[in-house]
Order: sequence, then C-alpha cells, then structure tokens
Amino acid sequence: MSYNSLKILHIISATFLLTCMGYSYHLWRNIHTPKDNAERAQSIQTLTWLFIVPLAIVQLITGFTMISINHEDISQLWISGSIIGFITVICSWFTFIYFLLLSQQVEIEGFSTERAANYRRIQSMMLTVCALALLVMVFFMANKVA
Repeated sequence: MSYNSLKILHIISATFLLTCMGYSYHLWRNIHTPKDNAERAQSIQTLTWLFIVPLAIVQLITGFTMISINHEDISQLWISGSIIGFITVICSWFTFIYFLLLSQQVEIEGFSTERAANYRRIQSMMLTVCALALLVMVFFMANKVA
C-alpha cells in the first residue's frame, strides 16, 4: 500500500474515530435518569468495542507504517508528542468507560447519589483530558518540521 493510500486511510479512520467519540459524548451528556444511564452506557460501550477500539488500532497501524515508510525518527517532537497524546486519549477514554460502568452500578444498587455525582465529575474530567490530548496531538501533527 502506498504512502498516500495509508494517509487517506489514516485520515478517514481518524474522522470516524472522532465522530464515534463525539457521539458517545453526546449520549453521555443526555443522561438524565437511571434508565437513561443504563441504555446509553450500553450504547457507549457498544460504540467503544465495535468502533472506537478497532479504529484506534487502525490509527496505530497506519501511523507507524507511514513513519516507517518515510524513515522518520520516533524521537522527533511531533512523533513522540503524538504517541504520548494517543496513549493519553486511550487511557482517559477507558477511565471514562470504567467510571461510567461504576456509576451505572451505583444507580442499580441504590447507593448514595453523592457517589454517583463524584463518578460523573470524574467522567467529565476524563473526557476533558481526552479532548485536550486530542488537541495536543493535532497541534503536534500540524506543526511538524518537514
């Protein structure tokens, strides 16, 4: 596969990945009742396992293949910054999913609403970290030295 084909595949998969993450965020923001939480948490989980994880793997494969084809050095700031940003995005997304499941469990078992509110704050913080890491990745990739 040529470099340009890989680049197109990389960009298309990134577009779908961001779209799925954005839609998951939309679902999460519109949770108002415990029933909503159960249904939307299931939808977010499905999106994560069927689309977000496979698209993230495609991002890794195409990104590292393009780096290899161009004989780029991984120690370059734009590459190492993008890798760190990618790891941060993935870790914060899975932390968000973890606390989403915990909040769902708290509501099912009828624990305190304070705990559920704390989980919601952590989810919000993880999504913020995810968004900031995505912006950092885009910054590094857009400002690479040719």
